[in-house]
Amino acid sequence: MELRPLVQTPLLHHDLGSELHDFRVSEYDEPGAPRGGIRRVAPLHRHRTEDEAWYVLRGRLRFLFGNEELDAPAGSGVLLPHGVAHTFWNPAEEPARYLLIARPKTVALLEALHRPEGPPMSPMKELFARFDIDLLE
Repeated sequence: MELRPLVQTPLLHHDLGSELHDFRVSEYDEPGAPRGGIRRVAPLHRHRTEDEAWYVLRGRLRFLFGNEELDAPAGSGVLLPHGVAHTFWNPAEEPARYLLIARPKTVALLEALHRPEGPPMSPMKELFARFDIDLLE
């Protein structure tokens, strides 16, 4: 099979990459935070084997890595090594847009969580564990 360069236009709500690649790039919009509150994009979790990265295109994201919070405004890149507990959210009332660069197991979990018929009925901790990710809350 011949591998060819891929182009995905638009990238928003689509993936660039496939099961033939070591990673995928996806573009997401994250709505603004509720007034006075936090809406996490993902629950607190830890990848056992895969690193994960983000690039903030617009707005800002806030990350919790272990016990440390980090703000990432537009133009920021964030690389998270596997083994570190983390979550993230949009702390502002304005929407944010970002790229997620993820490896195959992380992509497969996201596909399972966001499939049209909804996530599988198995308990979430078991679902995450199938992809070498520990759900911590």
